[in-house]
Amino acid sequence: MKRLIFYTLIFLIALAAETHAQSFQPTWGNVCTNCIPTGYELVSGSPAIATPKGIGGNGKPWSPWSIADYDFPVPPTYNQGEQSNLSSESKKSFLTLKHLNHPKIDKRDVVRVVVSKFIPGKLYNFKLHTLFSEPFELSGTDESAAAISATVTISTGGVSPTILKTITINNTGNYNWKQTAIGFTPSTDVLVFTFSVNAASSTTGYANFDIGTYPFDCVIPTGQVQLFHSNKTTRYPCARTGLDALEKSISPPNGTLIWKKVNFSSGEDLHPNLISAVPVGEYYAFYRDQTMPSCYNVQTSTAKAVFTYIAEQVPLNKISLTNECPKNNVDLGNAFAMSLPDEEVRYFLNNTHQGVHVIDPSAVSQSGDYYAFYYNKKYNCYSTDLSTSKVTVTINACCAAGTAQVALLRSGAVNSCPATTVNLNSSTVSNQPQGASLVWFKDASHTVAVADPTKAGAGSYYAFFKDNATGCFNTDLSTSKLTVSINACDTKVSLNLKVFLQGPTTQEGGVATMRNDLQVYKTGPSTFGLLPTQDPYGGDAVYPEIKNTFSKAGNVVDWVKVEIRSMQNPSMILESKSLLLRVDGTVLDVDGFAPKFNPQFGGVRIAVKHRNHLPVIGLGLVSFNAGTANYDFSADLSKAYNVGAPPQMVLTNGVWCMISGDIQQDFTVDNADLSSERISFNNGNFDTYKLEDLNLDGIVDNVDISFFKISFNKGYFSTLINY
Repeated sequence: MKRLIFYTLIFLIALAAETHAQSFQPTWGNVCTNCIPTGYELVSGSPAIATPKGIGGNGKPWSPWSIADYDFPVPPTYNQGEQSNLSSESKKSFLTLKHLNHPKIDKRDVVRVVVSKFIPGKLYNFKLHTLFSEPFELSGTDESAAAISATVTISTGGVSPTILKTITINNTGNYNWKQTAIGFTPSTDVLVFTFSVNAASSTTGYANFDIGTYPFDCVIPTGQVQLFHSNKTTRYPCARTGLDALEKSISPPNGTLIWKKVNFSSGEDLHPNLISAVPVGEYYAFYRDQTMPSCYNVQTSTAKAVFTYIAEQVPLNKISLTNECPKNNVDLGNAFAMSLPDEEVRYFLNNTHQGVHVIDPSAVSQSGDYYAFYYNKKYNCYSTDLSTSKVTVTINACCAAGTAQVALLRSGAVNSCPATTVNLNSSTVSNQPQGASLVWFKDASHTVAVADPTKAGAGSYYAFFKDNATGCFNTDLSTSKLTVSINACDTKVSLNLKVFLQGPTTQEGGVATMRNDLQVYKTGPSTFGLLPTQDPYGGDAVYPEIKNTFSKAGNVVDWVKVEIRSMQNPSMILESKSLLLRVDGTVLDVDGFAPKFNPQFGGVRIAVKHRNHLPVIGLGLVSFNAGTANYDFSADLSKAYNVGAPPQMVLTNGVWCMISGDIQQDFTVDNADLSSERISFNNGNFDTYKLEDLNLDGIVDNVDISFFKISFNKGYFSTLINY
């Protein structure tokens, strides 16, 4: 059963040992008695791992050899550099087997080991060393002696193994390690090696075995590696090339192609990572047996690959370049027109590539000698440290204005009101050279310059480019003509103004509005309206249709007076107009349009006055010299300018309104206004256009009194009182 299990395991062991193909399990190891080396199987008996000191290696009285340890020969594997990983006590160790051969007992030490990856049908030569010795004989023990022979059997695996070879090694009496070579031809790739010894009758015989890691003779075929290409050159000292595609011959079975920097097999291997990218140098190819690393196809290789660096100058098409005006530079690429992968041509102003190279060779604007170098972008080096490839560049001065006509994108221009002139420099040009300005003349031969191109009137104008440094022109006769037409413009400023009065302000559908009671007040069976057709502020504005809601102004609340004042000096009234206030807060002129005022420079403030509300003055408008100006007092309290006074407007139904109660128009709600309000109230005035009618409904009643008391009690007054 034990045999069956062993042979069943042979296949598994062979698989596990595949990476060590045709290597052997050595017979040395940690010294011990009744033990076997790693990887071996005990068939029978009680073997040991011994040293020259004795069985077990510990020198105890029962284990030393009969010959002193300093006379006991050191095993050959130790001398060959193996066993370096063992402790000092276990160095020089070997396998010891014995045979107890007595009439009543026959007990034999037998061990075996499985080796894989053989090539069936190929002749192998297996080498081992044996030494026959005897331990020191102690009193009262059985007779011990050296064994008379040792037996090595090589067989196939499996349940019914086939013995390929059995060798008996006889004890010749020479007390030294004896090498024996066993030739065999495997029939399978997995073999079993079995070791035992034979003792003389009535003795216990001992023999020792020393087998290294690679005990087989090389079986790799001899002959040089054949290469496709043996020489390759490069123009870069830093370049690299691959060796992995040079093998022409076919690697033998179990053979691996390796490279070395020397031609002898004991030299150091080239690292695998370098093979695909070796630097400049010489490299030698070998085949090495995968299973026996010390076995090479040859000891000295002539299969040499040479990678040689040969410095190379850049071949130039031209040795001199000069700019062609209007260009003030040259393209060094015109001197070398070759496209190179992973490399480029670089130019320097010296012949030793010192400093910074020319960044843009296509636009060199400095005269001088430019030296060309091949540069490897992948490995970052130059082909040579001393260039003789020189291009002499000459840059002649050119007029920066060039020679082309000005490319205007339009041939005509018209003023945009309120401007009454055209800015010629706003004309789009598609080809203006760097370092040149666009200039304008009234004639095609740049004789009469335009005094101010930003304010050109009607007429024809000719465009030129002018060099900013030298003053030269692109041409002496321009065909780039721009014709300017001037349309008449309204020079007045249109004012979109919005303001609400506290008294008549109400809401309709959630939207703030003002009542136009005075416009629609019924005064008789077929008459209505209390608003005067002549403005009530002493001006000459007249609106005969003021009582008609379908007239140009529509639904009118009342007349207001609008003043344009200086922003820096608000006491200065620049212009004023009596205007109509609509129910939505907009202010219109008697023509039904937004009022127009004279343009002002330096900024203005808008002031609005009403006959029984405190006047307001707005924040400054910086621009009031053309076009349309917009101002909305109702949007925010901050729209009314305030200089230390109480709030200038009150919030009513969601909009900010002028404050009611200034009946005397003295910019404050005070006792004088109170007296007028009481008199009118006591008189029961109605159907009348009165100052005391604060809510503008045609009647002086308790509502007006209520408005007045609130304003009076809060002490409201207008900022305009300061001006």
